[in-house]
Amino acid sequence: MSTPAVAQERLVAGMLTDVCLPYAARARSFEKTIRAARDMQFRRPTGDNAPLDDWASEIDLISSDGNWRIRLEEGSLEEGNSSVYAASCTISSRHASVRDLADLGRRAFRDPARWSTSPDNLLRWDRRTQRPEEHRLSVEVAAPADALPTMTITGYYY
Repeated sequence: MSTPAVAQERLVAGMLTDVCLPYAARARSFEKTIRAARDMQFRRPTGDNAPLDDWASEIDLISSDGNWRIRLEEGSLEEGNSSVYAASCTISSRHASVRDLADLGRRAFRDPARWSTSPDNLLRWDRRTQRPEEHRLSVEVAAPADALPTMTITGYYY
Protein backbone atom coordinates (compact mmCIF):
# COMPACT_ATOMS: atom_id res chain seq x y z
CA MET A 1 0.00 0.00 0.00
CA SER A 2 1.38 3.41 -0.90
CA THR A 3 2.24 5.98 1.74
CA PRO A 4 -0.51 8.45 0.71
CA ALA A 5 -3.12 5.67 0.94
CA VAL A 6 -1.88 4.68 4.41
CA ALA A 7 -1.96 8.33 5.50
CA GLN A 8 -5.54 8.69 4.24
CA GLU A 9 -6.61 5.54 6.12
CA ARG A 10 -5.06 6.90 9.31
CA LEU A 11 -6.78 10.23 8.81
CA VAL A 12 -10.18 8.59 8.27
CA ALA A 13 -9.68 6.27 11.25
CA GLY A 14 -8.76 9.29 13.37
CA MET A 15 -11.85 11.17 12.21
CA LEU A 16 -13.99 8.27 13.43
CA THR A 17 -12.16 7.36 16.64
CA ASP A 18 -10.85 10.74 17.82
CA VAL A 19 -13.55 13.11 16.58
CA CYS A 20 -16.91 11.63 15.55
CA LEU A 21 -17.52 8.71 17.89
CA PRO A 22 -16.45 10.52 21.11
CA TYR A 23 -18.52 13.57 20.13
CA ALA A 24 -21.70 11.67 19.22
CA ALA A 25 -21.33 9.54 22.35
CA ARG A 26 -20.96 12.77 24.41
CA ALA A 27 -17.58 11.60 25.71
CA ARG A 28 -16.15 14.86 24.36
CA SER A 29 -17.62 18.37 24.37
CA PHE A 30 -18.17 20.47 21.25
CA GLU A 31 -15.08 22.57 22.04
CA LYS A 32 -12.82 19.59 22.80
CA THR A 33 -13.99 17.88 19.62
CA ILE A 34 -13.04 20.94 17.58
CA ARG A 35 -9.63 20.89 19.29
CA ALA A 36 -9.22 17.16 18.45
CA ALA A 37 -10.03 17.90 14.79
CA ARG A 38 -7.58 20.81 14.75
CA ASP A 39 -4.90 18.50 16.19
CA MET A 40 -5.50 16.39 13.07
CA GLN A 41 -4.88 19.50 10.91
CA PHE A 42 -8.55 20.34 10.24
CA ARG A 43 -9.50 24.01 9.95
CA ARG A 44 -12.49 26.12 9.10
CA PRO A 45 -13.11 26.63 5.36
CA THR A 46 -11.50 29.60 3.63
CA GLY A 47 -13.54 32.74 4.15
CA ASP A 48 -15.12 31.48 7.38
CA ASN A 49 -13.11 33.74 9.68
CA ALA A 50 -15.77 35.03 12.05
CA PRO A 51 -15.21 34.01 15.66
CA LEU A 52 -17.50 31.26 16.91
CA ASP A 53 -20.27 32.40 19.19
CA ASP A 54 -20.16 31.05 22.73
CA TRP A 55 -23.46 29.33 22.00
CA ALA A 56 -22.45 27.93 18.59
CA SER A 57 -23.96 24.52 17.90
CA GLU A 58 -22.52 23.72 14.47
CA ILE A 59 -19.23 24.05 12.65
CA ASP A 60 -17.70 22.89 9.38
CA LEU A 61 -14.04 21.87 9.27
CA ILE A 62 -11.87 20.86 6.32
CA SER A 63 -8.68 18.79 6.21
CA SER A 64 -5.38 20.51 5.41
CA ASP A 65 -5.30 18.85 1.96
CA GLY A 66 -8.89 19.95 1.29
CA ASN A 67 -10.13 16.40 0.66
CA TRP A 68 -12.15 15.68 3.83
CA ARG A 69 -14.86 17.63 5.60
CA ILE A 70 -16.28 17.28 9.09
CA ARG A 71 -19.53 18.89 10.20
CA LEU A 72 -20.36 18.94 13.91
CA GLU A 73 -23.91 19.76 15.01
CA GLU A 74 -25.88 19.53 18.21
CA GLY A 75 -29.35 20.52 19.30
CA SER A 76 -32.91 19.37 19.79
CA LEU A 77 -34.82 17.40 17.17
CA GLU A 78 -38.47 16.39 17.01
CA GLU A 79 -38.90 12.63 17.04
CA GLY A 80 -42.47 11.43 17.13
CA ASN A 81 -44.31 13.30 19.88
CA SER A 82 -41.22 14.26 21.83
CA SER A 83 -38.05 16.25 21.58
CA VAL A 84 -34.67 14.54 21.62
CA TYR A 85 -31.20 16.04 22.03
CA ALA A 86 -28.84 14.97 19.25
CA ALA A 87 -25.12 15.38 18.64
CA SER A 88 -23.95 14.48 15.15
CA CYS A 89 -20.70 14.36 13.25
CA THR A 90 -20.79 14.08 9.47
CA ILE A 91 -17.79 13.25 7.32
CA SER A 92 -17.54 13.59 3.56
CA SER A 93 -14.91 13.80 0.86
CA ARG A 94 -14.86 14.80 -2.73
CA HIS A 95 -12.87 11.59 -3.29
CA ALA A 96 -15.12 9.17 -1.35
CA SER A 97 -18.15 7.59 -2.97
CA VAL A 98 -21.12 6.07 -1.18
CA ARG A 99 -19.48 2.71 -1.78
CA ASP A 100 -16.22 3.89 -0.16
CA LEU A 101 -18.06 5.23 2.90
CA ALA A 102 -20.19 2.06 3.13
CA ASP A 103 -17.01 -0.07 3.01
CA LEU A 104 -15.56 2.09 5.78
CA GLY A 105 -18.74 1.58 7.81
CA ARG A 106 -18.68 -2.19 7.31
CA ARG A 107 -15.04 -2.34 8.46
CA ALA A 108 -15.52 -0.01 11.43
CA PHE A 109 -18.90 -1.26 12.69
CA ARG A 110 -18.88 -4.97 11.82
CA ASP A 111 -18.76 -6.22 15.42
CA PRO A 112 -22.25 -7.80 15.89
CA ALA A 113 -21.82 -7.78 19.68
CA ARG A 114 -21.68 -3.96 19.61
CA TRP A 115 -23.43 -2.92 16.39
CA SER A 116 -26.53 -4.08 14.56
CA THR A 117 -27.63 -3.51 11.01
CA SER A 118 -30.84 -4.30 9.22
CA PRO A 119 -30.99 -6.29 5.96
CA ASP A 120 -33.38 -3.55 4.79
CA ASN A 121 -30.74 -0.83 5.18
CA LEU A 122 -27.15 -1.98 4.82
CA LEU A 123 -25.94 1.63 5.03
CA ARG A 124 -26.97 2.04 8.68
CA TRP A 125 -25.50 0.66 11.91
CA ASP A 126 -26.99 1.03 15.39
CA ARG A 127 -24.93 0.70 18.56
CA ARG A 128 -26.29 -1.91 20.94
CA THR A 129 -26.95 -0.33 24.33
CA GLN A 130 -28.35 -1.49 27.64
CA ARG A 131 -30.65 1.53 27.92
CA PRO A 132 -32.01 2.39 24.44
CA GLU A 133 -34.84 4.39 26.05
CA GLU A 134 -32.19 6.83 27.40
CA HIS A 135 -29.77 7.08 24.50
CA ARG A 136 -28.76 5.50 21.21
CA LEU A 137 -25.98 5.89 18.69
CA SER A 138 -26.37 5.36 14.95
CA VAL A 139 -24.21 5.60 11.87
CA GLU A 140 -25.68 6.17 8.43
CA VAL A 141 -24.20 6.56 4.96
CA ALA A 142 -26.26 8.69 2.60
CA ALA A 143 -26.07 10.06 -0.92
CA PRO A 144 -27.93 13.38 -1.02
CA ALA A 145 -28.85 14.37 -4.57
CA ASP A 146 -27.29 17.82 -4.34
CA ALA A 147 -24.26 17.15 -2.12
CA LEU A 148 -21.33 14.84 -1.49
CA PRO A 149 -21.96 11.35 -0.06
CA THR A 150 -21.80 11.44 3.74
CA MET A 151 -21.33 9.26 6.78
CA THR A 152 -23.16 10.67 9.81
CA ILE A 153 -22.68 9.43 13.35
CA THR A 154 -25.47 10.64 15.64
CA GLY A 155 -26.02 10.25 19.32
CA TYR A 156 -29.64 10.62 20.48
CA TYR A 157 -30.36 11.46 24.13
CA TYR A 158 -33.93 11.22 25.47
